[in-house]
Amino acid sequence: MKLICEHELNFEDLQLLEEQQNNGKDKLFKVVGPYIVAEKKNANGRIYSKGYMEEAVNKFNDEFINSKRSVGELNHPESIEIDYNNACHLITGLRQEDNIWIGESTILTGTPKGDLLAGLLKNGVKVGMSTRGVGDVSSDGQVGKYNLITVDVVSNPSAGKHGAFVNGIFESKNFMIDNYGDIVEGAFEKFENNLATLPKNTNSKNDKIVESISDFLKNF
Repeated sequence: MKLICEHELNFEDLQLLEEQQNNGKDKLFKVVGPYIVAEKKNANGRIYSKGYMEEAVNKFNDEFINSKRSVGELNHPESIEIDYNNACHLITGLRQEDNIWIGESTILTGTPKGDLLAGLLKNGVKVGMSTRGVGDVSSDGQVGKYNLITVDVVSNPSAGKHGAFVNGIFESKNFMIDNYGDIVEGAFEKFENNLATLPKNTNSKNDKIVESISDFLKNF
């Protein structure tokens, strides 16, 4: 599976909402709009399956939104991990409307990137929402089984009716999904590196393969 990140929608579709809290605290800033699109070829030539995306979003709702761990970052990192140092919004809902998911986020004011995002939006700067996930991509651009990591805020300028797209990153790096649905990177990467340095001697090579497989299974 590959890490693929790309913007799907027109920046003009996002709305900034301000809510005055009754307890006298600062205003609550929210972003609402379409976050995810399936069954439509994007500018990178990829098409996300509606069925697989439904599974991915349902899992994301259960495991992250419901437990308030659905944090998105300001611009895509080159990692599958969520870095709270770059956190700017908390996704509070993803509602499906046919092949589009309407998202809602609370901007994390009081954090460096959250305050930056709030300042940008209050001054009329357009931003976009961009999915970050791990999935299988076929030669014709069909994205199969998919795990949604989060939805990040990106700064790419709008380009045409359906917005700009961010190129996929880490598409040369492989990931695996374990029996619990978690994304496994380190053990598989080490296993690949071990196989890439096999000795020429046949007996030694066989021993190295057995050792590498055994080590991989212990860490998987």
